[in-house]
Amino acid sequence: MSKKMTFRKKGLAVILSLMMAAAALSGCGKETGEPQTEVKEEDDDSLEVPEIKGKEDTIGVFTLLVPKGGEAEEGDSESSIVLEDEDGNHLYFTVVEKDDAKQFIEDFKDGEEKAKDVEFTIEGVKWTGASYKTTFAVYGKVNKKIILVTSDGFKYDDDIPVAVLASLSVDSDAEPVSVSGGGNTAVGGVFTYGDGLYSVEYGSGLREADPASEFGDLVSADGKQIIYVTSLSGWDFVDEKIADIQYYDPKVETISVGYLTGYLYTYEDFWGDISAEFIVPLDVTYRNNWGEMQAVYIYTTGSSYDDAVTEDFRELLNTLTINVEYMTTEVPNTSTGNGTTDFSSYAEWWERGWYGFWIVCDACDDYADNIGYAYDCLATFTFEGDDQVHFELVDSEGDTDVDCYMQFLEDSTDIGWLMSESGDVIGFDVEDTYFYIDPEADGQLLPDYISADIWLYGDDGTWAEIKLFLRAWGSDFDDFYDVSESDLPSMCVNWETGYADMYPFNYDSWYVNVMNDPFPGINAIVGTNN
Repeated sequence: MSKKMTFRKKGLAVILSLMMAAAALSGCGKETGEPQTEVKEEDDDSLEVPEIKGKEDTIGVFTLLVPKGGEAEEGDSESSIVLEDEDGNHLYFTVVEKDDAKQFIEDFKDGEEKAKDVEFTIEGVKWTGASYKTTFAVYGKVNKKIILVTSDGFKYDDDIPVAVLASLSVDSDAEPVSVSGGGNTAVGGVFTYGDGLYSVEYGSGLREADPASEFGDLVSADGKQIIYVTSLSGWDFVDEKIADIQYYDPKVETISVGYLTGYLYTYEDFWGDISAEFIVPLDVTYRNNWGEMQAVYIYTTGSSYDDAVTEDFRELLNTLTINVEYMTTEVPNTSTGNGTTDFSSYAEWWERGWYGFWIVCDACDDYADNIGYAYDCLATFTFEGDDQVHFELVDSEGDTDVDCYMQFLEDSTDIGWLMSESGDVIGFDVEDTYFYIDPEADGQLLPDYISADIWLYGDDGTWAEIKLFLRAWGSDFDDFYDVSESDLPSMCVNWETGYADMYPFNYDSWYVNVMNDPFPGINAIVGTNN
């Protein structure tokens, strides 16, 4: 019985529904005199506009809300502006043609493969584009002008972009400007170093840190990566930095930046992270009122290679621009830079006889008595293959102080440089230590001169520091008279033993009498002590 009643009630409801629908279609509703109200569904993609503290301002052709603590300024033209909030996040506004806006969005999605399409409405304006994490690119029609809006640090539905877009108006006379590409560079910014010495462009995944001195110059939008952008000042310091990196046996990648060559070194550091250090040695010194630099240096790190060498980081390196306005004529003190000798190959430059001296600058207690001792010496560098050099050195007492093999590295230098591999230096195993010889990065005072700072370590805990100074056989040392002692770098020279002018001890008594003769071989110096 109950089942039948349920069925009859359900059937009646369906019949009544059909009758009401038919009546509506036939216009019966009008005959009742009841008003017919059109029900419009609420726009689900419309974003509610939040209240944001700030003030309305006009910049270029735009009038918009500038949040409290933020600022806005023109870009390359009055039809392009950038707004930055107090946390360093950015919004970019540009008047563009519709086709350019569409292409920009497509390029943005190509650059960010995980970007998602977005479409929303704010105060009746429909915005269309794509979003990825804390970046987005959208366009909409405001006052009959197509406006392209891109973000660095904001999501499209964050309070600030929603409030700013709701306030946006544009002059009717605004001229569209062209935009190229929607990749990272197009929606990022430009970071300028050293009052204009050089600049890099950063993409949508990066922003400038505030304050930069504490958190790095650039940081990722999600806060997971810090990038330091700086310079290296002093040829010796550049050389020392590369030597420090080489200690970790890094992977080296060559990157061409315009007419310059940069080197990206990646390695596992002391903490188990991956360090990425980018160095661009410069051919000359660059200087302005801020200071001077001999190399560009950009550094970051990450828990893995992919975390360190991100797409944003790699694109950053490729945008490096050096301001030639600050180029000086001060070149590194290189042997080929003085115009006196023309060498047709690296081997011709290195495979000459060399005369000079080495001195013990510091040592552990076992060798402390040797500190200050200096020895005249002759040396040779012999190529054995394309990238290996045999370095031999004999002092005036007849001891073979150096007998080791070094790797020859060309890089972008005129004559290359050497890095120790194996062998012996005054009784220390080279494999337990490390040193390099880089004539181009070295000379602070005089050209055509080799110096090397060599730290030696033994398995038993002993150690010593020596400094080596060499000039090609036949070179005189008289230009040392032009260098005052106050200008000499700290070289641990024992002034009481006759090295105050950086002369080899037997320079006058032996070398000047034979320097114009052919190189006699490294053993010719044996027994020349006075």
